[in-house]
Amino acid sequence: MENLLYYRHLEELLAAGKSVWQATIVATDGSSPARAGMKMLISPSEKPYGNLGGGELEHNIINHVLNTMPETPQQLSFDLSGMAIPELSPTAMICGGMASVFIEPLHMAHKLYIIGGGHCGKALGHLALLSGFEVTIIDNRPESLSEITPETAHHCILNDFSEISAAISFGSDAWVVIMTHGHLHDRQVLQQCLRQKTRYLGMIGSKNKVKQTFADLKAQGFSEQELDRVHAPIGLAIGSQTPYEIAISIMAEIIKELRQK
Repeated sequence: MENLLYYRHLEELLAAGKSVWQATIVATDGSSPARAGMKMLISPSEKPYGNLGGGELEHNIINHVLNTMPETPQQLSFDLSGMAIPELSPTAMICGGMASVFIEPLHMAHKLYIIGGGHCGKALGHLALLSGFEVTIIDNRPESLSEITPETAHHCILNDFSEISAAISFGSDAWVVIMTHGHLHDRQVLQQCLRQKTRYLGMIGSKNKVKQTFADLKAQGFSEQELDRVHAPIGLAIGSQTPYEIAISIMAEIIKELRQK
């Protein structure tokens, strides 16, 4: 019955499009609280489900998955003796022995990068997280990032916008929304994203602001074709005004793009 509930929970996570990793204890030695065959499902937007023996070992495995979000399977071995053994990941446990865990990504959600942690950025992060996206908010203001909650984003990155590729993993699964606290910052980030691979690239702003930004970028050598792929002004035209109304219009456009292709 316990195994049935475990796989039902996995089915629910996958059906909801959640990012999820499975951690399986594959070997133990000594007095480890873990036992071979124990499993756990780990998702950034859900509580871990399953059992890896509890204690610091389980805590370290969960933290490793959530902090690194590995894109390929990997096996880690943990030292449970309290000694510093170079080939093993250290723990403060002194029960003796070691434990090996196999970590495999079962589903990777679409990655949404929100450049700007203001009111609209936070609202969009909240909606995107509820919609199953892996959300990263990037800002150059530490005070804005300090206000980000787990309900708003999975990750927060401090970046001065001069090297945005240090914060974004560009590729066919990257969705990028530019909504910084200044017109010049928006243009600076867009300029760096235009020749990178993304699934979606959008920028907030009025028609006049977008027109001026595009004119500036054309003067710098960017082509009409490169600029045509930018969703700007961003979002569906629903007359939105408040942060959450704006976030709804953007999220609706993102979902439309996702389902059409």
